[in-house]
Amino acid sequence: MINYHKDLVSALKTVTPNVVYEMALTSKTKTPCISYMELNNYVVADGDVQGYSMLTYQIKVWSTDIAVLQDYALKIDSVLRPLGWTRISSGELYDNQSSMIQKI
Repeated sequence: MINYHKDLVSALKTVTPNVVYEMALTSKTKTPCISYMELNNYVVADGDVQGYSMLTYQIKVWSTDIAVLQDYALKIDSVLRPLGWTRISSGELYDNQSSMIQKI
């Protein structure tokens, strides 16, 4: 298993210092913020000297303003792509209970 949490969080903190592990979010978390959570981390192939893994992280931006979400999403792409990360999907969710918007 490869652990990329430290590298990922360091890169995300260049966008905003308000980066939180997804399961640690509470109603008191300051927004806008970025949350992250590892969804998959499994071995794809083993070589003689190198292993290959498939890692999938879910990264969300939280805010009450859609324009802020779009700006943060573009910045996240711009810091993660040079590190070899690829966005595989994107979407938006709205929470009627809190008026929060999530950009996934």
